[in-house]
Amino acid sequence: MNHLTSSIKTALFAISITSAAFALPAWANTHLPLELSAQATTQCACFNVEVFGQGPALILIPGLTSTGEVWQHTVDALKGDYQLHVLTLAGFGGVKALPAHSWGEGYLAKQQQAIINYIDAQKLDKPIIIGHSLGGYLALNLAVFAPDLIGGAINVDGLPALGALFAEHVPANADGQKAASPRNFDPMEMAKGMASEPQWQQRIANDMRRADGMTSGRVMGELMQADLRPALATMRVPVLTLGALQNGAPYSTPEQVEASYKSQLANAPAQYHSFAFAHESKHFIMADAPTWLNQQIETFVQQHATKG
Repeated sequence: MNHLTSSIKTALFAISITSAAFALPAWANTHLPLELSAQATTQCACFNVEVFGQGPALILIPGLTSTGEVWQHTVDALKGDYQLHVLTLAGFGGVKALPAHSWGEGYLAKQQQAIINYIDAQKLDKPIIIGHSLGGYLALNLAVFAPDLIGGAINVDGLPALGALFAEHVPANADGQKAASPRNFDPMEMAKGMASEPQWQQRIANDMRRADGMTSGRVMGELMQADLRPALATMRVPVLTLGALQNGAPYSTPEQVEASYKSQLANAPAQYHSFAFAHESKHFIMADAPTWLNQQIETFVQQHATKG
C-alpha cells in the first residue's frame, strides 16, 4: 500500500528544498572547472560532453544533481566497442547553470531539444539513449517524441510521472510533508537512501552540495508536474526500463516496488518495452549493482545499436 512512499518522501523533501538549502552556503554557487576529453558542446550550453571510444553511438545522461562521472564503470566496460557521449547537464557538476529567462517551455523541454540538436550536429546514426533518474525521464521522452532519431533507450530507474506516484501513495496529511528548515537538510542522509556503498554515498552528497540550487529546485518541480504516461502508448522504438527494488526498503517489499514500476509504464506497448529489475539495488544501480547494470546495457545495445 505504501509502494515507494518512504524513498519518494525522502527524495521529494530533500530535493524540493535544495533551492533554499543550497542558496545559503557559499559553496553552493561555486562552479568548478570541468575537464572535457572532447570539445563537444551545444549552442545553448545546455550540457557538457565527454566522448570515449569508437563505434556505435550511445548517449548517457545522469540524474538530478549528478555528473557524467556516475557512468564511469559503464564507460570502462563499453568504450572498447562503442562511442559513449557522456553528458553533464547545466547546473550540475560545475557546469554553468542556464539563465532562468532562457528556459522557455522549461528545462526538460530545452534539454530534450538540445540532445536532438546534438545528435544532428554530431551526425550520430540513431544513438541509444541511456539515462538515470532525470536522465531516464529524458530517455523515455526521446523514445516517444523523437523515435526517428534514436535506435532505442534504456531508462535506469526513471519514472514517467513522479508526481502522480507521489500523490497516489502519500496521503495529503502524511507525516513529514511539512517543509523543514533548509538548515536541517542533510545530503548524506538522503544519499544513504540512494546507494549502499559509502564511497558512492559521499559522491552523491557532494554532487548535491555542488549543484546549482535554483536549477535543482525548479527541475524537480517540472518532474513533479510531468506525466508521460498517455504518450507512452505511441512508443515505437525499443526501450528497456531497469528498476531498483530496494527503493522502498524497509517500508515496501520488492514486489510492491516492482508493481509500482509496472503501473507507471503500463501504457508502453509490450512489443517495444521491457523490464529488468536489480533486486538488491537502491536508486543508484551503477553503485549497488554495476556489473549487472553493464550486462543489461551491453545486451540491449548489442541488439539495437546501429552498426554503421
